[in-house]
Amino acid sequence: MSQKTINIKLVDFAEDIDELNSIKIYGETSYENQMAVLSQYLHNYENYHNMTEEMRYEIISIILDFLRQKKKTNPDIDDTEDNACIVAENPIQYNIFSDFYNVPFPNPSKGSHTLVDLFAGIGGIRLPFNELGYKCVFSSEWDKFAQKTYLANFGEMPFGDITKESTKRFIPEHFDLLLAGFPCQAFSIMGKMKGFEDTRGTLFFDVATILKRHKPKAILLENVKQLTTHDHGRTFSTIVRTLKDLGYFLKWKVLNALDFGLPQKRERVIIVGFREQEQIEAFNFNFEKIPYSLEGVLEKDEDVDQSLFASDMILEKRKKQTKGKTIFYPSIWHENKAGNVSILNYACALRTGASYNYLLVNGIRRPSSRELLRLQGFPDNYRIAVSHGEIRRQTGNSVAVPMIRQIAKKIDNILNTFQ
Repeated sequence: MSQKTINIKLVDFAEDIDELNSIKIYGETSYENQMAVLSQYLHNYENYHNMTEEMRYEIISIILDFLRQKKKTNPDIDDTEDNACIVAENPIQYNIFSDFYNVPFPNPSKGSHTLVDLFAGIGGIRLPFNELGYKCVFSSEWDKFAQKTYLANFGEMPFGDITKESTKRFIPEHFDLLLAGFPCQAFSIMGKMKGFEDTRGTLFFDVATILKRHKPKAILLENVKQLTTHDHGRTFSTIVRTLKDLGYFLKWKVLNALDFGLPQKRERVIIVGFREQEQIEAFNFNFEKIPYSLEGVLEKDEDVDQSLFASDMILEKRKKQTKGKTIFYPSIWHENKAGNVSILNYACALRTGASYNYLLVNGIRRPSSRELLRLQGFPDNYRIAVSHGEIRRQTGNSVAVPMIRQIAKKIDNILNTFQ
């Protein structure tokens, strides 16, 4: 193959969804999973020396088919099978897929520890570990728009449905840390004291299955505060019992983003686990509170899209609702279900719809995409690759990054101390 650079951009893949969706490789017709196979291989190919012949053929087939697709518009591309094999051996050498590495948060080339990112969302839990040099060897997220955001920032497409064995088979045998902001569902069996089997039929069951098979050294799980009280506490008790039965010593606590310097009241339960008792004994949830502020979060009104400004009807309604109240700026106005409006120097918890109808910045407009990301603690070089509507949804489902960052530092210290 010529050393000439042929830069295949991430955007090209996004445009090829319809073209590639009909390809079947070992029964896998999902574009997202094919993209995941390729992109995650590109970031971890040096760790694929133990892959099966089936997996090797699948990777070569994906590279070969993509080269053939691109040859239609770029005749310089060598689309032979021999070349696909050469590219698969050392993709960096030929610089074909350079855009997969030219992202804000590329996978560390030589990570001190490895992690798996389940129910990855837009990478809020992964990001602080990425900063600490952890190498992600597998990620999974079923939502296609969250996958697109994840790809634009980390250079890899998460695998899709983690409940499928065809997805789980790509998880490496060994990794150090499992991350999961798993969805909470009502468990199919409750209070039967069957441990692992109590979780069958839920997405937590897939987390438990992966832990049972791979036995990573540590786990970090995140969920809504209400998980601790769901079904009178039986759901949470089942989760804790299952994790202990799988060999993990645990500590958990409900933490608030407001205590970690973010101007958002967002409470989440965090579960940390290690396979060694001395490790969990060394871990604690003692964090120094960091003052929060809207400074550096809010954009200037003139820089915000005019479509985000409230209508005259809503403004008039807010005027009546806040009559007699002290108004100060900057502030975020919050309307609750009863129609009462609070004027605060922080945001109430972003919801899945990212507070479109109940939060108003300074009482006049809705938060912008960048402001929503800042409210969750994402840095400004975090790329926006989807519509504002999707950002509202994605930030509402995401995590408070500074909170995870403080937890990550403690987990990292323990993993490095107890080698």
